[in-house]
Amino acid sequence: MAHEMYDVGDVLPVDAIQPGTNLMIGGPPMSGKAELGRTLVEDGLAAGDGAVVISTRDDATRLLDDSPAIADGVANGHAGVIDCVTRERGEAARDRGWIRYVSSPGDVTEIGIRTAGFFTALAENDRDTIRGGLLSIPTMLMYTDPRRLFRFLHVFTGKVQSGGHLGIALTELGDRETFERFAPLFDGMIQTRLTDDYERQLRVVGVDPSPTDWVPY
Repeated sequence: MAHEMYDVGDVLPVDAIQPGTNLMIGGPPMSGKAELGRTLVEDGLAAGDGAVVISTRDDATRLLDDSPAIADGVANGHAGVIDCVTRERGEAARDRGWIRYVSSPGDVTEIGIRTAGFFTALAENDRDTIRGGLLSIPTMLMYTDPRRLFRFLHVFTGKVQSGGHLGIALTELGDRETFERFAPLFDGMIQTRLTDDYERQLRVVGVDPSPTDWVPY
């Protein structure tokens, strides 16, 4: 089945991204990586894409409070959320609707099973194009070792590629060793930075033959 291009022109300085592309969002702390990733998912939901959100920093309640678009997607069966936070804090939580809970951001086996289930369920709900991920690589590394995380990301990015989805993962660029370990799994990168005037800027690397210019966002 041929998948449509992913329209990202409202968010990024490129018009569209090929189906099956995996992107890292990387930059220093406070440069808006998580908000940028969420905006890409929210724009996709508005355009009729499905979404799978692996939430490794906010619990599902906070995520849905902060994002009416994702909350609406969950309510309508267009978005699945994997909450990696609530049970790690010791709180009891039962799966409900399109929200699934795992024990911690390091439970990569269960996260992988839940992600694959959501990809399948969304396709059955006529969501042929799906934006998935938002997982934070540094957060997951606090709970699991790099080899296990690499294997998980290898499977995750492979599913994105074979399914014609758009994959998104967040990382910090200050940790060179971590970046060099995981970057080969991704097709391109959205780099973020803060200027001396505290303006947030981004550029896209690896999608087109040459990097885009830095633009404010």
